[in-house]
Amino acid sequence: DAAAQTAVVASWGRSMRLYGLKPDEGTPPNMLTDQELREAREELGSLIETAEIALDRLYSAVGGAGCCVLLADKNGVPVDRRGYEGDDATFCKAGLWTGAVWSEECEGTNGIGTALAEQRALTIHRDQHFRSRNTALSCTVAPIFDHRGRLMAAIDVSSARSDLTEGFVKL
Repeated sequence: DAAAQTAVVASWGRSMRLYGLKPDEGTPPNMLTDQELREAREELGSLIETAEIALDRLYSAVGGAGCCVLLADKNGVPVDRRGYEGDDATFCKAGLWTGAVWSEECEGTNGIGTALAEQRALTIHRDQHFRSRNTALSCTVAPIFDHRGRLMAAIDVSSARSDLTEGFVKL
């Protein structure tokens, strides 16, 4: 827990000082164009296809609890997603959708962006998010490295449910 808190504190510092972001900015995440999203997917090559079974299995384990599963590239852009159709409007409005830019530089402290910046698995639970409009989200993310140890992507499980505790989200 202490290490995770340190990552959150460091990320908040980067968000304010390095990126000049403000917590109360209410604009939704930047979205890639369809062409930019296609290019981001192409850059990951076969990883998307290779990850399909793992994404499906992970979603089958957490989807019933109101979570979505995202595969994001190293720039913090979800390129693949699993989610319950009934929750799609909520997740789309929050920006937990393919093509949204969740880099720490753009969104401040958040699961995808901070896990990529820290290059380690972590959970950003509700009010640990930098932007106030994201404080309803809980995101647990693990980076994915290639065979040479280079960061290439991240896998994210996110929820917008207020009744999920931080302990459950970390599970």
